[in-house]
Amino acid sequence: MTRTALPPGLVTAVLHLLDDLGASATPHPGGTLGAHLQRVQRQLEHWAARPALQLAGLCHAFYGTDGFATAPLPLAEAPASAN
Repeated sequence: MTRTALPPGLVTAVLHLLDDLGASATPHPGGTLGAHLQRVQRQLEHWAARPALQLAGLCHAFYGTDGFATAPLPLAEAPASAN
């Protein structure tokens, strides 16, 4: 199985943004939201998911999700194209 990783600089930039928005301090089952998002991205990488899907996994809770009310960036603050 060939594994394709996201560019390290992109991962670092996204993690810094999520950290700036409080994800690393937001409680989440199993630790923090930031740690959960990293685990999802790494699992997708392990499964040889394409980089775009890995990035989606890393950012999947950016505007919140059903069942987890806390969002690093509330949907009301999203660019108009994301609404």
